[in-house]
Amino acid sequence: MGNHNILDREGIDITNEDTWYVLHTAELPDGIAVATVHLDELLHRNERLDVVLPLTEVLTAQGVLQETFGLITQRSSRIGLWADTATTTEQLDALLRLQQTANEANDEEEPASTSLVRALDLIVIYTPLFTDGRGFSLARHLRLEGYTGEIRMAGAFGRDQIPYLMRSGVDTFAIAHENMVEDIQTAFYALPTAYSGDDASRLPMFRTAQAEVQVDESPVAHA
Repeated sequence: MGNHNILDREGIDITNEDTWYVLHTAELPDGIAVATVHLDELLHRNERLDVVLPLTEVLTAQGVLQETFGLITQRSSRIGLWADTATTTEQLDALLRLQQTANEANDEEEPASTSLVRALDLIVIYTPLFTDGRGFSLARHLRLEGYTGEIRMAGAFGRDQIPYLMRSGVDTFAIAHENMVEDIQTAFYALPTAYSGDDASRLPMFRTAQAEVQVDESPVAHA
């Protein structure tokens, strides 16, 4: 898993500062995080780690991670989830209900409106195919639902897609070593991006030269 770099919204390499470990599972694709950790190792460590879990397993009622989710959170410093583009917006919305139920049952002092999707520190969206554009929709949906944590893009996406992903709400990118070319930072400035985390820029992506011209409608005196 160490054959990727993590870049922020400025195109700066933050790999050495990244503290996330992804929980190793049989279906784990390459590039979700720089480092991995096995469940037994996590539960026996003295220090708490920042751990990314598979969203599909967390949502599976009969899954091992569902049964041990509470134990994992107790042994972790921060919690993130990763999802591939086969994840539906309905599954993301299920996270809203998941934490509401847990709060009502286990913590009377915690407001039931606090959802898991808003409590997460990181959500990684993995796209297996370059032609798969569903990552844009998932990132945008998370922002519209009020998620303010970090959204990271991983998998097969092109450098020309980076500005559009940023406009959708993506904060960081997992870039394979072979794609870390010298001018990679130019991809982050290909389009003006003014995404604040909860509202995209209202300006159109493209403006014609005619739109820049101010027309003087004042009366003109004729000789």
